[in-house]
Amino acid sequence: MQLLWLLVGIGIGSIATSACWFSWNHAHKQRNRKFRKRSRHTIKSKSIHNFKSWAQNIQQDYRDRFEMNGKAGYVIERKLEKVIESAPIGYIQVDRDNRLSVCNQKAATMMGIANHQQGLLRKPFLLQLIRSYELDYLVEQTRSRGAGSQVDWVFHPAIPDPVDPIPQQSQPIRAYSINLDDGQIGIFLEDRQEATAIAQQRDRWTSDVAHELKTPLTSIRLVAETIEPRVDPSARIWVERLLSEIDRIANLVKDLLDLGQMDVGIEPNLCFSDVNLAELVRSVWTTLEPIANRKQVVLKYIGDEQLTIYVDESRIYRLLLNLLDNSIKHSPALQSITIKASVIDSQVQIETIDAGDGFPEESLPHIFDRFYRIDPSRTRSGLDRGGSGLGLAIASQIVKLHKGDILAKNHPETGGAWITIALPYQNLVTANQQVSEPISK
Repeated sequence: MQLLWLLVGIGIGSIATSACWFSWNHAHKQRNRKFRKRSRHTIKSKSIHNFKSWAQNIQQDYRDRFEMNGKAGYVIERKLEKVIESAPIGYIQVDRDNRLSVCNQKAATMMGIANHQQGLLRKPFLLQLIRSYELDYLVEQTRSRGAGSQVDWVFHPAIPDPVDPIPQQSQPIRAYSINLDDGQIGIFLEDRQEATAIAQQRDRWTSDVAHELKTPLTSIRLVAETIEPRVDPSARIWVERLLSEIDRIANLVKDLLDLGQMDVGIEPNLCFSDVNLAELVRSVWTTLEPIANRKQVVLKYIGDEQLTIYVDESRIYRLLLNLLDNSIKHSPALQSITIKASVIDSQVQIETIDAGDGFPEESLPHIFDRFYRIDPSRTRSGLDRGGSGLGLAIASQIVKLHKGDILAKNHPETGGAWITIALPYQNLVTANQQVSEPISK
């Protein structure tokens, strides 16, 4: 009986203990659930608050930077405007519609624009203020190419009052263009009046000096020719050398006189006639053949044997003589010099190509300047003591007298000098026969 009551007590105790444990476990889970819910709400609230604060801080930082950059950009823009306005050369700028947007005082003075600051408020077209089609063409050329360019021209200001015309002074202008963003074009304007006047004075002085040298040189030559047969044969070589130097100086003086007459606007009378180009080339080569034979240099003529050009024969003879003489001097031994003649559209194109050292790239813009020589780059032979630097300058002037163009480059195959001449062609009927043969061996 006691054993029975012991077992009943143990069962009741187990049931009570289990009930207590289940009650405590349920209460613990409920408390943890409520705590996690409150924690998630708190963390979420804090995260949203922190994100908003971070976004606001970033926004404020960008706002501060934008304002700072805006102020800096405004300061830079104002400084740039001040620099442009104070520049010693003219500057204008047009937008994509060719409306004038920037014009400094120097450009307004050069182009004859009155009250340019007030006029810019209306954004006028370029041609409305500056009647220069050369300038308008420069803008279009720069915009189409996407790169800057340069043009020289004589600007003739428009007459302000046609009823009471006042003579306006023309002035030479050089314009440099630059391609800006959004179709805008900037143009720097340089007044070339002073430079042109200095060049004219220099050329006039050179011509005057050459004219004064002509008479004494003639007298010296007469004296040398008189004493030549009377000197001892052993000393006659010195008289011959003296005569050679007199001829060299006389030719230089003649070249200076020819250039001087062209510079001051005195164009010589040209005697035009129909000239067979191939025969003229052979005639020039015959004159230079003794010099060419020293190096065993030959000439090749490629072109129509019956090609006839309407030119001043003596001038074109001098032109070819200067070009071929220059090519012979700078050609290596046992090489050939090529002359190509062809008709392209309404022009006769004459090309001279040698196998020498060619022109340095930095010298190409100055090849036809008088007294310009390239001794360091183009090695001369011991037989040639160097020219006067006038041969190509005279060639250029002769081409201009014939209303043609001349261009100097380096040939891509031979590496030598490549000079191209384009002359107006009168007779458009040409033969089709093309030949290529050495003229001399």
